[in-house]
Amino acid sequence: MKLGNFLLLVFVFVLSGCGYHHPSVRTNDTGDLPIFAGTWENRTNELALEGMLLQRTADWLQQSPRFRLEADPQRADYLLFGTIEAVNFPATAFDSSDRATTQRAWVKVTYRLQDRATDQLLWEIHDEVRERNFQSGQDALHQRSNKEEALAIIADELAERIYLKVLASLAPSSTADTAD
Repeated sequence: MKLGNFLLLVFVFVLSGCGYHHPSVRTNDTGDLPIFAGTWENRTNELALEGMLLQRTADWLQQSPRFRLEADPQRADYLLFGTIEAVNFPATAFDSSDRATTQRAWVKVTYRLQDRATDQLLWEIHDEVRERNFQSGQDALHQRSNKEEALAIIADELAERIYLKVLASLAPSSTADTAD
């Protein structure tokens, strides 16, 4: 019986030392970095795109235990802002009747990260463009649905890029200009 208890104890020590952790328990050795992600300025007529970009960016930032989103910019160490500069939906393919069958969602944005305490701009990305093709559809409902899906994919791609840029620039041993 003592050998069984000893083996159980060894098993518990091995399991706890092998790097296993419960996925719903967040540990953070470096401490939370409070970030305020502001609503995107939308200079286009594409309604709700700014909310989509803000939500996707927040979703990505919340995946890391290093960041804590703040609702109040005064409580954050870093401020993240973006601007939707332009949106366009040109037709890229046509059928035999010259009706568009494929369109391209084209979005141009600028975004930046700022240190609130020093008011220093850590980095700013100007005029980044993302594109995604979508089917025009037989009717307006399908076309709108396909367009929204393309915009959602673009928003998620941009949010992932922003997340990686923020993560790299706020890593303990990195600088902002190494995170392109």
